[in-house]
Amino acid sequence: MGKSVILVVRLVAFVCLVGSLIILLTSSQYSDNERLFYTDEQLETKFTDFRVYVYMLVSIGVGIAYNLFQTILSLSIGVSLLDLFGDMIIANILVSGAAATYGYTLELSRVADLEPTSFFNKIFVSAGLSLLASLFTLISLLSCHVALKATAN
Repeated sequence: MGKSVILVVRLVAFVCLVGSLIILLTSSQYSDNERLFYTDEQLETKFTDFRVYVYMLVSIGVGIAYNLFQTILSLSIGVSLLDLFGDMIIANILVSGAAATYGYTLELSRVADLEPTSFFNKIFVSAGLSLLASLFTLISLLSCHVALKATAN
């Protein structure tokens, strides 16, 4: 039971991370950015214009790579201590990326006195999916702990 639960939870976390990555990569808009960048021209705002969004991109990439690696590893050798500690580290990375992105986006829209736009909404959805993936990674962490405890007895 433990191994199948871990695989399903990893698959759901992987799907959430891929969805978050797709939404983040497609988030851009053309708008009047004079309040945001203090220019008179219309610019394209992309997620790469802000370092915190690039950090989120990296954390999502690390999460996707880890989930693929651990899924292949757990299919071949089963549950190990690497699963337990890896899940703990990846969950922290995903939470920090999503929380930094959410907080920065909220403050950016508040300070610049901007209306909610599709750009900010996409960033919020991407951060939410990343937080959901971290929740499923924590469920995987607990499942790994239970599975390791059961094999020790």
